[in-house]
Amino acid sequence: MLHGRSIFLGMRTGVSRVRLFQMRRARFYILVLGLTLLPQVVAASDLVRWLASQGQVLLGLSVPGLLLALNLPMLAEILRRKKKARLPRFLAATLQTPWTTWWLGSLFYAILRAAWTVAHLGHAPMPVPLAAAPFALSLYGTLFGARVLRREKVTIPVAGLPEGWRGARIVQLSDLHAGRHVTKERLRAIARRAARLNPDLLVVTGDIVHNSPQFAQQAAEAIASIPAKHGIFACLGNHDFWAGPDAVERELERAGVRVLRNRGILIERMGDGLWLCGVDDPWSGRFDLRAALRGRPEGAATVLLSHQPNTWRRAQELGVELQLSGHTHGGQVALLWLHRSLSLARLITPFVAGLYRAGRCYLYVNRGAGSVMPMVRLGARPEVTELTLVPATDNEAHDDLAIAAS
Repeated sequence: MLHGRSIFLGMRTGVSRVRLFQMRRARFYILVLGLTLLPQVVAASDLVRWLASQGQVLLGLSVPGLLLALNLPMLAEILRRKKKARLPRFLAATLQTPWTTWWLGSLFYAILRAAWTVAHLGHAPMPVPLAAAPFALSLYGTLFGARVLRREKVTIPVAGLPEGWRGARIVQLSDLHAGRHVTKERLRAIARRAARLNPDLLVVTGDIVHNSPQFAQQAAEAIASIPAKHGIFACLGNHDFWAGPDAVERELERAGVRVLRNRGILIERMGDGLWLCGVDDPWSGRFDLRAALRGRPEGAATVLLSHQPNTWRRAQELGVELQLSGHTHGGQVALLWLHRSLSLARLITPFVAGLYRAGRCYLYVNRGAGSVMPMVRLGARPEVTELTLVPATDNEAHDDLAIAAS
């Protein structure tokens, strides 16, 4: 009887957990739908009223139909995840930019409209240029901000760096998110940009694919096309694990990209060694930094590839001089030019973008070369990074870091 009762209680607990998960998922979808549709309804309603005031009633009546057409990609994306539907790729690509521009512009417009209403103590007409500004800003972020790579040049003093590695250039890519929205052509353009930097080492810090291993081959081929004197290395990110880490690793290794999964390697340059290691993403439950450092020669300068910057504190404890990370995308929508904490990424980590220092340890967070939906970037351009290593004993490298962008 006791055994049967325990089974019954276990079944009830399992059912309760399933229901709790379903409730949380339902709340998540309600939140997404609210953030997606409500701003559009606000903007569309004001647009219809404005067109009517201009005598364009018939044009105003077409707005709901256009609204439905623009939202088809989002609907198809949700249904695709449930394996019920999928838009043809060419149609999704055609509608992607208009939808992103309209949705994000509507979100900005709704915020502006609320502020305008409060400032005028009630509903008041808004000047047309001001009303159009959120949509112009969104269009810029979609067509330019999310597509044009920014090269970041950073000089980092590394404690214990041997003379043979003085001046070595590490080119870092991150968060390619190869998939339906980051195409083969886009990956090749990113690779050409990185190749022009003539790296000694090329590293890729995770999220190589977005949500399917079927795009791993084209990502691997693009990465492997970049010449690097001392090799190409990568670690895996959370999206790679969601897609299938073994399949992603297999394609990368087949193309000649060495994947460092909780392991390291001693790389020699001019007779001197540098310990380069990588770890699995901590969300995978397989993160093991001690394993990545196993076999490191005593006193060897260490560079760690870790997709998520939040592992940096652990890296400091274990004597890692430099950690290279990604994951944050700089928030995609941010005011990094004003202060790097003014970013959506600040909600998940204190390490948003750029270079951080704690004593002799450094962390560089790459904003990523790809993007995720919505495919827009404002104030957080995609980047390819050129990191120049110098010994920490150099006078010019103690406190003043030469950080420049072009």
